[in-house]
Amino acid sequence: MEDKPKGKCGINIDVQSLSHTSLVEVIQKLKGSNYPELLRLAQKELVERLKRKGFDNKKIATILVANEYGVAKKKLIAEEWADAIGITRKEFLELIGKR
Repeated sequence: MEDKPKGKCGINIDVQSLSHTSLVEVIQKLKGSNYPELLRLAQKELVERLKRKGFDNKKIATILVANEYGVAKKKLIAEEWADAIGITRKEFLELIGKR
């Protein structure tokens, strides 16, 4: 059995070549998977694309929690996405008006 190099996730997806829709689908499928590094890479790619389109951190955070109800669910989203946005979990929650 071949050892995988540290930091490698075992599968390789060129997230930069994916369409916006495919990128979102990949993120949804990777949630809860054994590939957290690939999930973070895909999330960061999506955030970078949104920022290039003029979205700021507050708008991105607001979109991520849209149609999600309950503080616990929003805190979970903050934990999942804060790093990809480049902010802390606390800053994410402040952006959406939760603490």
